[in-house]
Amino acid sequence: MKKQPLFIAVLLLAAAVLMLPSSGFSAEKKMKETILNLEYTPIQIDSPSCSTKIAVVKFTESSPIKEIGQSNLFKYIPSIDVGTWMAKSLYTQLKSQGYNVEYFETMDEAGDSFILTGVANKVYIDRPGQLEMKYKVELDGMVTKDNKLLFSKNYISKQEKEFANTGDNAGKLMAGLHDSFGLFIPQAIKIINENN
Repeated sequence: MKKQPLFIAVLLLAAAVLMLPSSGFSAEKKMKETILNLEYTPIQIDSPSCSTKIAVVKFTESSPIKEIGQSNLFKYIPSIDVGTWMAKSLYTQLKSQGYNVEYFETMDEAGDSFILTGVANKVYIDRPGQLEMKYKVELDGMVTKDNKLLFSKNYISKQEKEFANTGDNAGKLMAGLHDSFGLFIPQAIKIINENN
């Protein structure tokens, strides 16, 4: 009779050992990191003319953005820091439109120019399946002059799609900047012209 409780205890212990690895591994599904190449191609944006020199300064990040999305298999890591990507994209867009613009890393370097800068709040893409995609790009766009804030506004671009051609991951994030810049640039140039 003493053998039966011992036998049951051994069986329970063996079952517990067999269950632990499977539940442990499924809970900690290791995702591979892949670098998402953040680029920017200018688009046509209707905005006022302006001959005044404009400085674009690297955006700050509301909190460090180390990961910019995921799929079933991958975590997406940005190819450059998000604050630099947003600011250099803004610089590229303004330059393509013929504005007198220069890029700086810090506000001090920009001197007494009108400064366009901002805060990178959120850049994220989620691909739960091959035919599904969600993205969100959120930033604060700002205009300053002589350490005085002249304009600040929050811009959010987000989208959810469920069809065969959801497009390129980095391209969707660039589209988010296109949406935001299409609103921010005309407003920022108007503020510069009014305060010049």
